Amino acid sequence: MTGWWWDVIGLAIVAFAVVDEVRTTLAVASGPGPLTQVLTRVAWRLTRRPAVADSAPVRFVGGPGVVLIGATLGSWFTLLWVGWSLVFLGDDEAVVGSSSGAPASVWERFYFAGYNVATLGNGGYQPAGAGFQLATMASALSGMLLITLGVSYLTSVISAVVGKRSFASQVTGFGSTGPEVASGLTSSGTSFPAVVSLSSLSSTLTTVGQQHRAYPLLHAYRPRSPELGTAPAVAVLLDAVLVLSAATDPADRPPPGVRRSVLSAVQQYVTHAPTAGGEQATPAPALDAAEAGRLGLAVDPARLAEQTADCAELRDELSRRITAASYDWPGTST
Repeated sequence: MTGWWWDVIGLAIVAFAVVDEVRTTLAVASGPGPLTQVLTRVAWRLTRRPAVADSAPVRFVGGPGVVLIGATLGSWFTLLWVGWSLVFLGDDEAVVGSSSGAPASVWERFYFAGYNVATLGNGGYQPAGAGFQLATMASALSGMLLITLGVSYLTSVISAVVGKRSFASQVTGFGSTGPEVASGLTSSGTSFPAVVSLSSLSSTLTTVGQQHRAYPLLHAYRPRSPELGTAPAVAVLLDAVLVLSAATDPADRPPPGVRRSVLSAVQQYVTHAPTAGGEQATPAPALDAAEAGRLGLAVDPARLAEQTADCAELRDELSRRITAASYDWPGTST
C-alpha cells in the first residue's frame, strides 16, 4: 500500500491545513481560510434551528460557538494527522520499529504520525532514512504551530465575543429602542452627551464589525436574550442617530461627522453579518416621531421621515440580519 503518490497527496493535505490555519488565525484582513468558511456557513444554518441550538448536548458544552471552535481546531488536527500519515506511507520502510527494525503497518504509521503531530515525542517507532526523518521533524513542527495558533485563536475569539456582548449591553443600557436611546442621550440645549456616547459606540461597533469579518464563527455565539444580541443593538443605535438628527432643536442634533461615523460602522457590520435565514424578513418598521416626543425629545416628523428614507436600504439590510439571528426588530416583539 506504499508509493510515492501517497507522499504527494499527504503533503497537499498538510499544506491545505496549514494554509487554512494560518489564514484564519493570522491573515485576519482576508478573512478565514476555505475550510473554516465552509464550517462556519454550515454551523450558522444548523444553529439557527432551535432543535439544534437548544439541544441538551449543545447546551452542555456551552453553545454552538464552542462546538464550532472545537470542530475548527479538530479539523485542522485531523488534516495534519491524515496528511502526515499518508506521507509515511510513501515507502515500505519509512517507519520501522525502534527495537525490531521491522517495517510498521498502516495503522502503526498513522499512530506514529498522530503522536508526532500531537508533539508527544518518540514512541516505539522511528523514521528510516534522512527524508522521513525530516518529515518527522516537520510533522512535529506543524503540531507545535497548531497548538500555538490554536491558543491564540481561542484567546482572540473569546475577547471578540466579550466585546460584542459588551457593545450590545452598552447600547441597550440607554434604552430598548432608538427613540429611547436618543432621548436618554440628550440634555437640554446641548448635544455634548450624545456626541461623546455616539462616538464611543461607533468606535466599538467598527471593531465589532472587523472582528466579525476576521472570525465569522462569532455569529454562532448568539445569546438567547435580544438585549445582548449584536444585530438588534446595531438597529437601536442606527435609529437613535436618525431620531437625534431629526431633532427640532439644532443643538440636540449630532454633528454630521458623528452621524457619518455611525452610519459607516453600521454599514461595516451589515457587510460582514450573515443573512442566511433572513431572506424573507419584513422591511424595517417606520420610526415614530410621536414616541420620541413622549419621551421628552422634540422631533420634526418630516425631517425624521427624510432621514429614515435616506437609510431605508441600510435598515432593511439590518432587518434581514436580525431575522437571520432569530430576533425581532427592537420594540416590535409580541
